[in-house]
Amino acid sequence: MKPPFILLVVLLAVFLLLGSGELSARWPSVNPGQLQAWLDTADPPLILDVRGRAAYRAGTLAGALDGGVEPSGFLPDGGGGLVLLLPDGASEQLVEAWFARLTDAGHQVWILEGGIAGWVEAGGSVEMPQSTYTLPGSVPFLIPRGLCEGGSPSQVFD
Repeated sequence: MKPPFILLVVLLAVFLLLGSGELSARWPSVNPGQLQAWLDTADPPLILDVRGRAAYRAGTLAGALDGGVEPSGFLPDGGGGLVLLLPDGASEQLVEAWFARLTDAGHQVWILEGGIAGWVEAGGSVEMPQSTYTLPGSVPFLIPRGLCEGGSPSQVFD
């Protein structure tokens, strides 16, 4: 009776391991060392902190934007590299929603491996922003359609 049970447990473990491998391959990631090197280039990525306002204010990567927690609410303008700083234990549905929203807008998206804890552990610095708001003209962004009064088209700020 025990051998079939053990076989079932082993098969379940293999299935879970294979499933998690597919999940990690589903969304590209960047480790803290790679991100630091990328930030030092002429064309650094935009870092979008989607852990929420309190976590953002408690400490984030230098230059990161507060993207809020709702994927449908924030959309940085343009394309190019974008690194997501996710909350610990982010659900698959949340990650999928952020990736869909940002890749549909033309961004190449990566997840920061280990999140803020991995960044600090690798020696990265953290800043405590004075504000959670992005000032027009400080970075390119747009106001999503539907958030403007009367549902008028979005306005692009450079």
